[in-house]
Amino acid sequence: MKYEQLTPGEALESYCDWLLTQQTQDEVGTFFYIKGASGMRSREWYMIFYPLRTLLLAGKLLNRPDYTEAVWKYFDNYVGEQLPNGAFSSNYRRQPSETLTKKDIQELLRSGKLNLADNGTNTHALIQAAMMCDDPVRKERYLKAVGHWLDDWVSIWALPNGSYGNGIWGGHKLNGPYTIALNAATSMSAYTLATGDYDYVENAENFIRWQAGHWLEDGRPIRFNCYPEPEAGTFIDDFSRIFYVMESMCWIHYASKNEEVRKLIEEKLKAWIFGSCGILTQFPSNALWFQQTSLPGPDGLVSSRREARTMWEYAKCTAIPSLFSYYLNNIEENAQLRETYEKAIRFLSNPLHAVTIGVAGDPNAPMGYFAVQATGFAGLSLAEAIRPGSSFSCIGGK
Repeated sequence: MKYEQLTPGEALESYCDWLLTQQTQDEVGTFFYIKGASGMRSREWYMIFYPLRTLLLAGKLLNRPDYTEAVWKYFDNYVGEQLPNGAFSSNYRRQPSETLTKKDIQELLRSGKLNLADNGTNTHALIQAAMMCDDPVRKERYLKAVGHWLDDWVSIWALPNGSYGNGIWGGHKLNGPYTIALNAATSMSAYTLATGDYDYVENAENFIRWQAGHWLEDGRPIRFNCYPEPEAGTFIDDFSRIFYVMESMCWIHYASKNEEVRKLIEEKLKAWIFGSCGILTQFPSNALWFQQTSLPGPDGLVSSRREARTMWEYAKCTAIPSLFSYYLNNIEENAQLRETYEKAIRFLSNPLHAVTIGVAGDPNAPMGYFAVQATGFAGLSLAEAIRPGSSFSCIGGK
């Protein structure tokens, strides 16, 4: 890898080449090498689906079919693990569902991890894979799996107010409002674009309407949690949750035909990005690119950053520029945001800078255990710099 200032295309290619080297083989099959914070090897699906999205985009943008060919085995295995009721496990079980016994399935429902937030990001990637796949059989299989998940599993956790619970996590049935279940709304929006069925994005619209009713005047959304019990005592200002909620808002905005909803999203995004305690307060002009800045909130509310791991925050921070680009190109131009976005792309295109927050770093280093994820998230921003709107247009237009 060249440790110098690169173009976004050169950086994306370097990082994708690195991602391919992080695949390891064991007695079960191939998976990315991810060493968790505990030191144990992690096999969580949600840990690798942003890297898979990046490989798909880079394969198309850079004319590298080897990147594209590397992803299918993961998506095939993920679909093979879907339960008869439509649920997906967040962790790689390494056992196709067709081999499970009735007792195995009952145990997964009793104590498994069948949540909406993680699998919302996974199924979103699966939709992208389907729409970028040249094999019609595989495409149909992937879209059918997502439809099964949305229709028969996600719908169970829908609440009367428009929000969603988070499914099952460690045996807990989590059906209080959960803000990060908006990842499922991201998938709903993408599924509408892929299939033309507007019912799905309407559910996503209802979810963001509800969340928009829980927003602070300083621009930050309130974070609703449901584990282990429902509570709403935090506001969102850590990069990881900023990314997930912003990504959902952008995808709903892109897929929706409802002007009231689109305007609501535009208003909330503008307040959140530019507000007195908004996102840009963490991207000051005197910083190389960003800094973690937790500003106090109203009495009784605390920062969501108290629960966030530093390198996990950094990993997701690398994809926030892709959403800044969406705002600039689809909502309004703004000189301050444009400068921040361009600074971020330069940072991510310089491996000596990007490695400091985990991109293409050493997964065995003390602060490198989210290197694969950081590289996957960064790839979305670099792809956006090469071709604005690439993540959205690869799934379909309105």
